[in-house]
Amino acid sequence: MTTDFSWHGARLLLAAGLGLASLGAATVAEARPWAVDAKRSAITFSGQHVGKTFKGRFEAWQASIDFDPAKPEAAKVAVTIDLASAKTGEAMYDKTLPTADWFDAAKVRQAKFTATKITKTGGNAYVADGTLAIRGKAVPVKLPFTLNITGNTATMDGKVTLTRTAWGIGGGSDAKGEWVSLQIPVQVHVVATAK
Repeated sequence: MTTDFSWHGARLLLAAGLGLASLGAATVAEARPWAVDAKRSAITFSGQHVGKTFKGRFEAWQASIDFDPAKPEAAKVAVTIDLASAKTGEAMYDKTLPTADWFDAAKVRQAKFTATKITKTGGNAYVADGTLAIRGKAVPVKLPFTLNITGNTATMDGKVTLTRTAWGIGGGSDAKGEWVSLQIPVQVHVVATAK
């Protein structure tokens, strides 16, 4: 009787172990990988220069996205932006932005955003907490965004206003924002397909 009980207990423990292993595998797999459609996606920015609004975009960037809306806390998101690819359509701005006092692209060409946590705030709204590194300086950033998924296609729209001097951008020539606004709105529009 003791032997039967022990064998039964062992089987229960084995079944429980297999169940936990399966649950662990499912948890790991819940972060779903997505492929960004570069032609339909954009990272844009805007600001004021002596009272005149300017708008621009980064023409070269990449994103690695693993995200499941059912488990946002398991998400892994990393975005790399080529700062030298910033274009506004204004020759003076496009020539100035990569220089040492602004993006300093010759020294540190890439900006990097890494999400450390994504939290659902209601409906299709989320907030990505992470760090944004520009000019070699990493600063905490919160990016609110909305996410809509239809079939295998996801559309994300986010907006954050950055204080450029937090990264030393324009710190030598315009640290007080007398010429160029200190606050720079950045908009992120991403269309991605489930892999």
